[in-house]
Amino acid sequence: MNRYLFQYEVLSLKKEGEFSVVAQSEEEAASQILERVADIEFTDEDDVKIGKLIKVIEAKDHYYECEGCT
Repeated sequence: MNRYLFQYEVLSLKKEGEFSVVAQSEEEAASQILERVADIEFTDEDDVKIGKLIKVIEAKDHYYECEGCT
């Protein structure tokens, strides 16, 4: 498994950012990224443009827990 980091833009806000997903392949990551970015930005998928793949990072077995979760 790898973490795939993509560029994106929220068209209505002219806001650019980066977001990553963990997937088995680049194709699987590309199929998931649009829905996830739209969800995190509280907008429609039509309002998001996915840019290029920035980098691929090996997904390790890291577990992070937020302060509010403990």
